[in-house]
Parts: sequence; structure tokens; C-alpha cells
Amino acid sequence: MPAHSIYRARSTTRRYPVASLRQPFTTAMTSLRALLEGTPAGRWYRLSGLASDTSVEASSVRAAQMRSMLRYTPIMMAANVVNALCVVVGILHLVDDPFPLVLWGLAVCAFAVRGTQVWYANRERPPRRTVSSRGLWRTTYQAALLGGLWGVLPAIWYPELDQGGHILIGTLVTGMICCGAFALATIPSAGTAYVLALVTGSLVGLLRTDVSHAGVIAVLLLAYAITVTYAVFGTGKLFVEHFEAETALKHNGEVIQLLLNEFEENGSDWLFELDAHLRIVSCSPRFLDVVTEHTGDLTGRRFGELLAPAGEKSLFAALSSGKAFRDLLVEAEGPLGARWWSITAGPLLDANGAVSGWRGVGSDVTDAKLAKDRIVWMATTDQLTGLPNRTHFRDCAERAIERCRKGGLTIGIASLDLDGFKQVNDTLGHAAGDELLARIALRLHDFAREGVTIGRLGGDEFGVLLECECDADTMISLLGEIVTTISAPIAIGDSTVSVGGTAGLALPRSADEDIDRLMSNADTALYAAKVEQRGSVALFSEAMQKAADEKRGLAEELKLAVEAGQMELHYQPIVDASTMRAVAAEALLRWRHPRRGLLSPDVFIGIAESTGQIGRIGAWVLSQACRDAASWPEDVSVAVNVSPAQLVTNGTSEIVRTALAESGLAAKRLEIEITEAVFVRHGTQAEEFMRDMNAMGVRIALDDFGTGYSSLGYITRFPVSKLKIDRSFVSGGAAIKERNAIISAVVGIARSLNMITTAEGVESAGELAWVRNLGCTQVQGFQVARPMPAAAFADFLKSHAATPGIPKRPMPAIA
Repeated sequence: MPAHSIYRARSTTRRYPVASLRQPFTTAMTSLRALLEGTPAGRWYRLSGLASDTSVEASSVRAAQMRSMLRYTPIMMAANVVNALCVVVGILHLVDDPFPLVLWGLAVCAFAVRGTQVWYANRERPPRRTVSSRGLWRTTYQAALLGGLWGVLPAIWYPELDQGGHILIGTLVTGMICCGAFALATIPSAGTAYVLALVTGSLVGLLRTDVSHAGVIAVLLLAYAITVTYAVFGTGKLFVEHFEAETALKHNGEVIQLLLNEFEENGSDWLFELDAHLRIVSCSPRFLDVVTEHTGDLTGRRFGELLAPAGEKSLFAALSSGKAFRDLLVEAEGPLGARWWSITAGPLLDANGAVSGWRGVGSDVTDAKLAKDRIVWMATTDQLTGLPNRTHFRDCAERAIERCRKGGLTIGIASLDLDGFKQVNDTLGHAAGDELLARIALRLHDFAREGVTIGRLGGDEFGVLLECECDADTMISLLGEIVTTISAPIAIGDSTVSVGGTAGLALPRSADEDIDRLMSNADTALYAAKVEQRGSVALFSEAMQKAADEKRGLAEELKLAVEAGQMELHYQPIVDASTMRAVAAEALLRWRHPRRGLLSPDVFIGIAESTGQIGRIGAWVLSQACRDAASWPEDVSVAVNVSPAQLVTNGTSEIVRTALAESGLAAKRLEIEITEAVFVRHGTQAEEFMRDMNAMGVRIALDDFGTGYSSLGYITRFPVSKLKIDRSFVSGGAAIKERNAIISAVVGIARSLNMITTAEGVESAGELAWVRNLGCTQVQGFQVARPMPAAAFADFLKSHAATPGIPKRPMPAIA
């Protein structure tokens, strides 16, 4: 066998017995640890630090336990040496063989010296921050060894001693148990091992000694040992909890400090502390950046000096309560204007509970404040005019009503509407209309003062809130000034426009009248003023309310009038000016109301247009007129008026086509009369409708020509076949010379464009002769005949068919 093989074999043979002895011990200890960790005593086991917990927290706790225990190592080792020497000297003459006792003393001293050497060697090293469970196991072994050494003393030599020796050993054992347990209390396992080893040896010696009351002494010793062990675990538990709390507190302090550093470096807020006199004790550097006008230290300055008077007052009111507050908005003074700070602070209390200062945090919220103010302004202000919008005006009016109820003031609410604004929009465009509203708003701003609030309610409608110690006449006078001011001409681009204004005023009639009723009454007065006289100011009255209620009632009844058969058509003849033969008849709508009798269109057509019923009524008129005309002679046509509001509804052309088809009336015998307002309000729909009529063969007549927005472009661009001269030029109040010139011009235009001219409102033989001489093609009026029902018109046609000529007197009205 080679030499190196022999060497390995020998070496292995020599190491094998040692490994064989260590392995069972290691296995047993591992099993013991696992067993302890799985039992109810595991809580105490984990508390001792012996549990196999490798977490950083557990390692840190074990390190703290070791550091606390090592602080007592020099004193404990010195006490062991002194006690061992005292015992050896005290009982050496009492034992049979002193040599073992001396050896025991030397062993104790050697243990103490070794422990002191280890402590001294580690003294210069940095304290350990982590310790494994194995380190605590070693400390526990050493504590058990030291306790065992001291336990040997009573176990072996206690029986050989006399009473004095017994007292000495008993006192020593008691003191060593107490001192050792106290020194090892931070490591409960070491303290317990030490006490158990020492008590075991003491019990052995006590049981070997023939003394009276040995059993009682043994019980007392066990009770003492249990109490000390329990105290050791209690002390260890308190130590661990204290260490964990201290660690958590330190960690929280580090986190707080980190957050404060981050807050100071990157945050927009700043910290401050004030004394009882509101002087600055300390503040963060960022506060110096905020208060840019103060470049030096702010310590000692009064905090209120940095604020505006209103802001200082608000802050003082909050601080005077002595309670914490948050997010207090105060105004501060700055070199570039007002700044806004948000302050949150809490009081500092002295030992007597009195406020000794304040500590808080602040932030500059100027940008947010301005943005919020901008949002509020946008929510309460009309963007085009800069006046309060409807919501803000309503809020102001509600607060004014509350003040009025408390007495002392009178309020009035007026609705102000522009006259002719729609025409500006339609002719010059919406951009010009917006500019006009903005220019008028500037004039209205001049009237806005204390007690007068003007807002834009929508479109061209404005609201005026009057709050003063005055009567209705004074309010009406002020509103009259406003109407006069806004009616002055305004230059917009290359045009000069003039719009008027009409206002309706409402005053509270009772103490409990609310804003909705007042505004409704003001609107009612406005509409009444528009009917009576535009450009005026009307004060709401019960009569207006009654008229408005009647109008609403008519609107409801009008919904059923067609189905109930209450609508009927009357026809006014249109005759040829040269032969005086009837060539057409204009269909005029009448409503035979069950209570109010026969109503003319002036009463209900406006209601029908505003409520959207004009389309349904207009369809019935077209259908009925075509059916009636189908029974007339083929050379007699029927003229039907089409409201501008009808063209807004889709399908008017189809309604005409259906009426012709169902009645069998030839399209050339139907004449549609429209006014010039159709071109202004609904140009696109009017053009499409007129082209459809032209395609079907239906003729178009331009009614009331010359009274609206006459333009030669209308009659040259659209297929118009007839011009109807308004009655105001035939029998109006203007001078005959002016009327003669106008009619002559219209006739000349119509003749040049190959159009028919119809003179309306001919009420006398002289007027008839006059318009005939001017060249009018057709004549219509009371001189010819009044409007009559369909049956009467049929008789009219028969009676005039055989005797053509000029009637000597007007035809009587036929009901």
C-alpha cells in the first residue's frame, strides 16, 4: 500500500471517533430546537433568541441582547473570582481533602479570566449589529457551565460542612442566583440555564445533608428559582419590546426626517413656528423664497407683518380660538401684487395647558386661487358681454328679495329685450350681432352701480335688478334712460345699425313672492309692451297677466280646433282691374271659437307660430283651399298665405303636392303668397320651396311688397310671378304724391319683369280709379268685396259672371 494511502487511512481512522461523537449531539440539539419551536413554550423559546430565525429583525434583537449582557461581564467575572476565593478560604479548613476544593476554585477563576480576556479582546471592535441564534446558544452553554461550576460546590462539599459552613454556602448560592440572573436577564435562555444548573447542584447537596427541614428548604429554593426564572423572562420580554419600540421609533424618525428633507427640498410648502406673541421662532428655508422681499432672517418678526390687512385679520381670528385649524386662506403682500397662502397650524401648549406658540405649514396657492377665481368668473359671467349671466343674476335677485323682506328697500326686476336684433343677425351675420351685443353691454355697464345689477339672460334679452328706496315711477324712468341709451346708432364695420329696446318691469306684490314669479311677471310685461308700443317700458299689471293667461288658454284650445271643425276659410275676391271679373280669391283663415265667436288670424296665428302648431294648421288650410277652388270656374285661382314659420318645418312642398293631388286642382290655379321676411329669416328653405313650387307649376306672389326689406335681388333671383302692393300705399296716411310715386315705381318694375301687380286695400271708387290709372293689373279690397265664406263666394262668382263691370257700391260683408 502506498505511503500516502496509509496516511489517509490513518488520518481517517483518527478523525472518525470524534465525528461519531459530535454527530449524535448535533442531531439531538437540532431535534430539541424543532421540538421547542413547535410547542406552546415556543413563545418563550423565540423570546430567548435561540429559535432559528434568520431575519434581520431577530438578528438585531439578539445583538442587542448580547451587547447588554456584555456590559456586566467584567463586574460579573470579578465577582466570581472574589466569591470563589472567599469560599475557598472560608471552608478550606472544614473539608476532609482541601485539594479538590482548591482545584474547583482555580477552575472558577480560570473561567472568569477567560471570560474577561474575550471581553477585553472585543472591546476595541465596533459593536456587532447582528448575532445568529448559534451565538446565543454558545452563551447559554457558557452560562450553564458557570452555573454548573458553582453548583458543584454545594453538591460536593455541603454535607461536610458545619452550621457555619452551611450558612456561608447558602448565602453564596442565594447571592449568586440573584446576581447571575440579573446579569444574564437580557438573554433569558442563558439566565435560566445558569439558575437551573446552580439550583440543581444546591438541591443535590441539600438532599445529601442530614439537616432538619431539608424538604422545606428545598421547596423554598425551588420557589425562589422559579420566581427568579420568571423574572428573567419578564425582564427579557421587556428588553425585547423596548428594543423593538426603540428601533421602530428610530426608523420612524429616520423616515420622518427623510420626508421632511424631501419636503424642504422638493415640496412647495414650508414650515414655521411662532411664539405666544405670534413672532417667528423658526421657519424653513423655502419660506424665505416665498417672502422674496425679505432677504434676511425672519426670526423675531411678527407673522402678521407679512400679510395684507385682510389676511392678518383672518389669521388673528383663527389663532384667537386657541384651536388647530387647516387650509386657512389668507392674502399676503408681495412685490408683484397680492399673493394667497394656505395656512394649517396647531397650538403648542405649556405645562399648564396654555398656548405657548404655534407650529404649522403653509403653501403659496396664488395660482390655484386665481384659477379658481377664473372658473367662478366663467361660471357666473356671460363671456361675450362681461355681464352677470342668468344664474348669477338670479342669485343676486334672490338675495335682494331676502333683504327686501327684512325691510328698508324696494326691489324691481325688469326684462329688457332688443328690438330689431334678429334682422341685424340675418342681414349682417352673427359676428356683427355678437359685436352689437358687446357694444350695447358697454353702454349697460355705465348704469350698473350700487342698487342696479344688469345681467344677460340669453340671446338679446337682459335682466335689470333695481334695489333702492324709490317708487315704480323712478324705476320706470331709469329703465327709460337705459332704453334710450341702447337705442342710439352703433357703427359696426361699414354699417351703422340702430336697434331699439323694450322693457317690462315687475314689483313684488306680496312678501312671499319668489324670484321665478317676479321674472315671469317681468317677461309678461315685456311682451305686453312689445304688443302695445315697442321702445316703451311697461309695468306689470293683473290685466297683463289675464291677457297672458288667455293667450295660454287659446294655445291649448288651438290644439283641438282643427279636429273639432272650428277652423273655416273665408275668401276675398281679387278682380281684373280692366274687366272687374273675379280672377282669384285670397283664402283667409277664421277660427269660430265656441265662446269668443269668430276670431281673425291676428288673434291666433302668432300663437300657432310660437307653439309650433302652424305646420298642422297650414296643411289644413292648403288642403281645404284646394278642395274649395276645385269647384270654381277654371279661370279663377286661389291664393294661400304661407307663414315663414311653415318653411322651417320639413315637408311643406310635399303638403302642397298632396293637397293638389287629393283635390284635383290644377297647379297653375294655386297661388302661394309669401312675405319678404321669408327671404331674410329662411333664405335657404325659401329658395328650395320656391323652386319646388315652380317645378310643380304653382305661382308665387310676394305679399305686402315694399313694407319689409324690399330688395330687387329677391324678385330677380326667385321665380316670383306677382307683386302685391300693401294697403298702406293705397289707402295709407302718407301724402298722395309719395304713395303715387311708390305705386308707379312698383308697377314699372313689375311690368318690366312681366309680373302681375295687385293693389290691396282698395276701399273707395276713387282709390279704384287711381290704381287702375297707375297701371295695377289686379285689385283687391272692400270696394270690390269683403271676405266671405266659401258658399257665399260661389254665389259671388255666379252673380258677377254675367254682368261684368265696375260695381257702384261696396259689396256687403257676408257672414
